[in-house]
Amino acid sequence: MKEELKNIFLMGLGAMSMTNEKAEKLKQELLQKGEEMLEAGKVANEELKHNIKETLKENVTVVVQEDITKEKLQEAISKLSKEEKNELLKSLKEEKPKDEK
Repeated sequence: MKEELKNIFLMGLGAMSMTNEKAEKLKQELLQKGEEMLEAGKVANEELKHNIKETLKENVTVVVQEDITKEKLQEAISKLSKEEKNELLKSLKEEKPKDEK
């Protein structure tokens, strides 16, 4: 019986030792996987940023509106055809002033 108790005690020590070794190995594997995932995420993030920039370059148009002076407006109107001027006059007549809502 003494021998059996001794064996049980030794088996418990062995189990603790194995558990510690396995836990250390698992810890190292998890750290390695985490580092790999972090690096993959960084690469994917950079690719996404690049793709967004490229998509914006291809699909976004920036419009810069310059101030229109009376002279510029007169010049633009003078370049219109007679039909275009009539259409412009018609649309201006149809527009209601802001005070008349």
